[in-house]
Amino acid sequence: MKRTKIDLRSLKSVKVLFEGDIYDLACLLLKAYNAKDQRTGFRSRPTVYGLATRYSMLTDISTDAIIEVFNRHGLPLGATVESDEGQS
Repeated sequence: MKRTKIDLRSLKSVKVLFEGDIYDLACLLLKAYNAKDQRTGFRSRPTVYGLATRYSMLTDISTDAIIEVFNRHGLPLGATVESDEGQS
């Protein structure tokens, strides 16, 4: 089964509270995942659903409300978020 991936840049237009908020969170999470990957030797990436749950924890906005925004942008919840080409 092929996993769906989305590029980080596709999150730039997504707005829950302010323009670029989800993009900023994804950048932070990718940096954290990269650091963890170096330590463990295993590669992992956040999913779109994972972004929703983490944003919910940070803002006290319900995960369902965030998922609604993601659905309006056509973001597949199970897709992994990848750094843009040439970035890590």
